[in-house]
Amino acid sequence: MEHPAAQEELQHDRGEQKMTQLSTPQDPPGAAGARGVVVTAAGPNMHSLLHQFALPTFRLFGDRWGYQVRARDLPRDGTRADEAAQHAKWAKIAVMREALTEFPLVLWLDADVLLVRADEDIADHLHPDHFQALALEHVPFEHRVNPNTGVWLMRSCPQAFAFLDAVEAAGPQPGPWADQGAVLAALGWDRGDERYHWAGPGRGSPFLAGTSWLPTGWNQPYLEGRTSESCYNSVPESYADRPRVPFPHAVHFMGMSWQARAEHMSSAAAVVLRDSGDAQPERPLVS
Repeated sequence: MEHPAAQEELQHDRGEQKMTQLSTPQDPPGAAGARGVVVTAAGPNMHSLLHQFALPTFRLFGDRWGYQVRARDLPRDGTRADEAAQHAKWAKIAVMREALTEFPLVLWLDADVLLVRADEDIADHLHPDHFQALALEHVPFEHRVNPNTGVWLMRSCPQAFAFLDAVEAAGPQPGPWADQGAVLAALGWDRGDERYHWAGPGRGSPFLAGTSWLPTGWNQPYLEGRTSESCYNSVPESYADRPRVPFPHAVHFMGMSWQARAEHMSSAAAVVLRDSGDAQPERPLVS
């Protein structure tokens, strides 16, 4: 497996060739009657958190906007950023590819995401000529800006499949981001060092021109209650100055231990489901 830096020329050339051969996007034939589908997956460690806390909020969104919701049970996952956890992260590429053959829109949500508002369709932020939408993760403490794949919207079209081909060609990346690192490589992003510190826009591949950027509130990290014992990948201090909005749509409990996720997702999900009839809460549900 090559390092992303060694693959940059290959990814750029492959992406440019495929992007010049694209046709007008058309809905897949099997998706009649559905706006799209929300897909997610979890292994044994995250299974209970997904099914108890995250999925009910996904279904509220799906019911409001006409998305089916599909959750896949993975045979294994890991803890923190170990090899098994990275293997589970990579599964999202196959899940999305399969869903794109059935539905016109596919929204991937990590198992540690809660949708805390359902008053807006995320597809409103996908440009009509673009094939995907991601949020940018801003981490001043680590001097990095990068796409985050915890919330990832794709339109079923040749561009989307070409991009997933490029991601799979890059392969699972070393470090804590098996899938996300490959997405950065396919976009021609500069990954920075081995921990992704100093990551930022690089030369860019042709796929970058077909990517929309979601507002911060559609993939906002959960910031409260972080300690050195509950955090991995990034230290608690790195969350202090990340961008935030008072009323986000999607809150991401990223980089937390299972125990910390269970505690904070449980309390946040209870508020979301209690207030699910409100178009927008009168106060921030989670931060």
